[in-house]
Amino acid sequence: MSMSVVLLIGEAELNVCSCGLSAKGAISISELIKINQTLQVLVISHNPIGDEGITAIAQSLHCANISKLYVSWCSITDSGAVALAAGLRKNHSIELLSV
Repeated sequence: MSMSVVLLIGEAELNVCSCGLSAKGAISISELIKINQTLQVLVISHNPIGDEGITAIAQSLHCANISKLYVSWCSITDSGAVALAAGLRKNHSIELLSV
């Protein structure tokens, strides 16, 4: 399945739940997170991003103003959870985390 995600600068929510997003797509989203300071809600649940994808997202959280992050059912193992926890330590805006 081929998919393109377009996130306009200034958008407050990105919902790509259940759309077949891969680790590669999550890496692209992590790059967008770094330049979009208005993104507040990120929903990537029910996508097979795995540890590689969640690690990329986690590494971008220090630049983000995301207050709600939904990453349940994303094929994340213990190592991905550790990476996510490390990223969350550097983010002071998360109010809701769904794993």
